[in-house]
Amino acid sequence: MISQSTKYYHLFKNVIPNAVGGIKIFGINDDYIKPQKYDDVNNLENRIWADLFQNVEFLLDQYASREYLLGLRTLPIPNNMFPEFEAISPLIENSTGWTLVPVAGFLDEELFFDINKKRQFPVTDIIRQSPRFEKKYKGIGIQNDEGYTPEPDIFHDIQGHIPFLMNKKYAEFMWEIGVLGDEIIKDKRGLGPELAAHNLKRLQNYAWWTYEFGLVKNTGRSDRFRRVTNDIDYEIYGAGIISSFDEITNVVSCARGDSVRSKFLTYNMEEMAMTCFDYSNIQDRYYVVESMDNLYSSFRNNQDLFWFEG
Repeated sequence: MISQSTKYYHLFKNVIPNAVGGIKIFGINDDYIKPQKYDDVNNLENRIWADLFQNVEFLLDQYASREYLLGLRTLPIPNNMFPEFEAISPLIENSTGWTLVPVAGFLDEELFFDINKKRQFPVTDIIRQSPRFEKKYKGIGIQNDEGYTPEPDIFHDIQGHIPFLMNKKYAEFMWEIGVLGDEIIKDKRGLGPELAAHNLKRLQNYAWWTYEFGLVKNTGRSDRFRRVTNDIDYEIYGAGIISSFDEITNVVSCARGDSVRSKFLTYNMEEMAMTCFDYSNIQDRYYVVESMDNLYSSFRNNQDLFWFEG
């Protein structure tokens, strides 16, 4: 794992202590591959999946982005039982060249970006609130409830992220982030460990405010893919929102003016890269990009933001 330097932390805004306490983190030298044993999935785990999925299903149909809706429709991701990795991965590979990699849990930055640059996405088959999850963290006090756990589980990985990888432009965007992250970690420009750590944090912030918690302007053109018209100004493309009932309803409530808990900010790459995040609570802000094409082109054309030289 790259060192968590604080030398340049004074440059960031919204600095929040959010260490991943108690979570087992796997690195490139660990035995991190863990194939899914689909036949071992039990009825309780299927029921947990069904409850989580069906709780957000109709909200997402109304508020998720076009890319998500189309991706979900073309993949065998059921709403009532665990998805099977071996059934999903070949379809994604055929569409965009990406494949799923079954992993044992949370991956460090070096391993995560190394996998992404190979057009592979790490997924785990453990699910929150299950006996397997409780056994893994027996004696360790980490949050484990329906709304949130700090370790990404199968619901976040598969239901939140994977439908987007059926879209060629989105998949290329994710690959470009993986390549850049790998280059920063390996310090391809010889800036030294302090600046490598700082630039990596910039990229992690940007990734958080985009593919984890990003919104795109609603133009109305996605409504033909919905059962019910989207009645707010935004569409959701962030997987962290998509996999959380509380986060989805917060976006909708704030957009309708029923809540002032969170604010909607104009997409600004520099501001996003320099703004830290808190993964232990509902987000207090969401950045709204004009279009997904604007997201992709802006990242491609402004990568110098992630090569700060001091």
